[in-house]
Amino acid sequence: MELSNNINKIAIEEIKIIKNIPIRIADEEVYRYLGDKKDSSYTGQIEIQNIIREEIEIAYPLLENRGIYRFIPIDSTSEEGVIITEQGYLFLVNKRVIRFFQNARFLLVAIATIGPKIEQVVQERFNKNQYLKAIVMDAVGTVAVKTVGQWLNHYLERKINQRGFKLSRYFEPGSGDWDIEEQKKIFDILQPEKIGVNLNSCYMMQPVKSLSWIRAMGQNLLHSYRNEFSCNYCSLSKCPFRKSDST
Repeated sequence: MELSNNINKIAIEEIKIIKNIPIRIADEEVYRYLGDKKDSSYTGQIEIQNIIREEIEIAYPLLENRGIYRFIPIDSTSEEGVIITEQGYLFLVNKRVIRFFQNARFLLVAIATIGPKIEQVVQERFNKNQYLKAIVMDAVGTVAVKTVGQWLNHYLERKINQRGFKLSRYFEPGSGDWDIEEQKKIFDILQPEKIGVNLNSCYMMQPVKSLSWIRAMGQNLLHSYRNEFSCNYCSLSKCPFRKSDST
């Protein structure tokens, strides 16, 4: 009876919005997105360190960290990569993705954003020929939105674990082999305009510093996020941000 109640609570859960997500921007991650390591030594290292720290401090007041998510019951999945929800939404994924949905009961759909202000500052700096600061601030924004996404994922993991469910790793439209046009379906489900995120004609999100993803959820998932390393299942083997198993 308790399990049935938990399923019903998830099944009827509507769109949820979280505002003012608290994060810390790690300067080590900014270094990584700039293609360097914090402990490396070269001419100008101290200057770069100072610029990164300054840009991080400037960034904090600019952040508008928000997340939106929804749980949707799954009606059926197929080995060919089709996911159909009880509401009639249809996702077309590939065989690499669909195997994570074996035994899934629900589809988690989510979007996170830091708002438009950081990218506005980046553009202003490029216009003023402040190229180094613009590049660093752009990296700061990338780390910030990734961190907001991680916060939201961890929040949801704790939330559903208390109900006896597991989550798969996450999948983003346009990454690996999943078509970017699938982004439209996430927007149809979430209506993220409520948190200031829109979709352009090329299926790119505005603000740019936004993330969208889906995850499988169920009690008996064959592949949960706890025992699958995401980068091992991505086809972008030469991605500059790829992490090793030990990361």
